[in-house]
Amino acid sequence: MPQRKIIKASDLSGMYIYQDPKRGTIFYDIITRKGYILTSSDVKTYTIFTAMLPLCLVLALGMLSLFPNNYVIPVICFLVMFITYQVLFRILFFYKLPVAENWHPLKRENIFISMARNFSKPRLLLLIGMLTVLSILMPIYTKMQNLSGINLYASYIVEALTVIVDFISIIALSVKIRNNY
Repeated sequence: MPQRKIIKASDLSGMYIYQDPKRGTIFYDIITRKGYILTSSDVKTYTIFTAMLPLCLVLALGMLSLFPNNYVIPVICFLVMFITYQVLFRILFFYKLPVAENWHPLKRENIFISMARNFSKPRLLLLIGMLTVLSILMPIYTKMQNLSGINLYASYIVEALTVIVDFISIIALSVKIRNNY
C-alpha cells in the first residue's frame, strides 16, 4: 500500500511537531528550547532530514556485520554519523527557519489517556494478547538458539521493551474501562 504524501506543513505530525492556530506548524527544538515555524516549502527538506536518523542506525548495524568481533568501530561510526547529521540539520535547515517568538509547547496528553481514546477495547485486548505471547516466546527463542554476546543483549532489550509496552497497554485498557473513553 503506498504511503500518503505529505504536501502541507499542517499534515506533519511527530514528537516535536505542534499545530498552533496563530502561527501554523511549529517544530520545537529541545536543545535550543525554541520553536521554529515550518511552511509548506520546508516539508520536503524536513522529511529528508528526519529519514536520515534511521539511515544512520541502519548503516551502524550494517557495520556490525563488517566487524563482527569489534563493537567499538560501529558505535564510533554511528556517533560520527549522528553528530554530522545533527550539525547539518541545524546549519542547513533550522537556522534558516523563522523563530516563533514567545511560544512554549503545550503539555502533551498522558500516553495512557491517549491510547485509551484512540484504541478500541478489542484492539487493546488484541495488542495485550499479542505482546504477552511475544514476551513469553522471546525467552524460549533465546534459550533454543543459545544466543550469546550482542545477540543475547539485543534479545533482552526487545524482551524488556515488549513487557513495558504490554504494561502500558494494560494500564490504557484499565483507563478506558474506568473512564468510558
